Amino acid sequence: MIESFFDLQSVKLFRGLSKVINAHGANIFLVGGAVRDLLLGKTPTDVDIAVIGDVISLIPIIRDNFFCKVIKTQPELKTARIDFENHICIDFASTRRELYGEKKGIPVPSHFGCSLKDDVLRRDFTVNALAISLNSYNFGQLIDFVGGQKDLENKVLRVLHDNSFNDDPTRIIRAFKFAHRLGFKIEEHTQELQDKYLQNKNYNEVVSPMRIKKEMYDVFSIKYVEIIKDFVDKGIYKVMTDKINDIDLYKAKQIIYDYNITENIPYIYFMSLFFREENFPIIRQFNLTKQEVKVIHDVKFATALEGKLSDIDIYRIYSSRTKESLAIELLLKENANIKRYLEKLADVKIEIAGEDLFMLGVPESSMFSTIFDKVMEEKIKGNLPDKSSELRFVRQLLLNHEV
Repeated sequence: MIESFFDLQSVKLFRGLSKVINAHGANIFLVGGAVRDLLLGKTPTDVDIAVIGDVISLIPIIRDNFFCKVIKTQPELKTARIDFENHICIDFASTRRELYGEKKGIPVPSHFGCSLKDDVLRRDFTVNALAISLNSYNFGQLIDFVGGQKDLENKVLRVLHDNSFNDDPTRIIRAFKFAHRLGFKIEEHTQELQDKYLQNKNYNEVVSPMRIKKEMYDVFSIKYVEIIKDFVDKGIYKVMTDKINDIDLYKAKQIIYDYNITENIPYIYFMSLFFREENFPIIRQFNLTKQEVKVIHDVKFATALEGKLSDIDIYRIYSSRTKESLAIELLLKENANIKRYLEKLADVKIEIAGEDLFMLGVPESSMFSTIFDKVMEEKIKGNLPDKSSELRFVRQLLLNHEV
């Protein structure tokens, strides 16, 4: 099985790792999504190896025996990411048991180096709880403690225990993601547990914002924008909030396609749709990037100007705004100026730069903004199709002392 989907270098590496690590008293297993994908006939994109032993203490041994680079370690979680030759990147993690505290979705490791079965039982769904031995004595053997192989064959998502969603509510978003990505259905009892959790959701519970962000990013960054209606209809948003904006879901999808929102950061677009304005402070807990913060800020404080404006005025008003925030604003209220900007002006860019103006003899940088404004105005009119025409225009401005 492994030989069929991994290249020869990867298989050779796995066998080499098993020989070295087994010799030091530890056992290793391929786990998680990689095993699931192998059984589905797909080439795994992520390689996770569970180690019955101490990963951190094995790092020097791995370094001594392989040409590799340690990318990241987390000693408190006994994990390491190591990049080997031929761009083979592997995430190693010591097997562990976990306990869940007050903060939903954030488990606390309770015992490292436990049995593989104990490690498997902390996972989300049976199809993600399979393992393949990478040990010398039974290399390539499939290990299934929870009936995951049968569920894979039946294309079913099943939790490992009845308290699964209470422990980690973000598993509801993960179930939704896997159902759409893999074409699976949620097993009947698992669906009952999910519905019960969403129906009785306590919004005073602290659910890890970072876990929600990761799952939302995964769901809405895989070109499945058509699932937005399903996300609402099935109430998956209730993991995050009990009230959402009253939105036209068909229009929301159409705006994404029309204005290429998927080329940027679509998940933050969806996050903004699902949270009402008064709840925007909640989103800020998600450790947002500067660009993501700007989207939220733009949506909250934006004012869509009514009345017909010139193209250059439209550009000046909206060019500092993110596409996502304008798309959200357009979704909530029709505005001809925003539509004009997104359809015709958003991608208009000046090709000349400051160094070009210096080369043309512009004496002061304080003049740059005036020149760029004039160039942009002509650019928007369609009079300056390329860089050479922009340079000719600037030369004429200077010759006529218009700046």
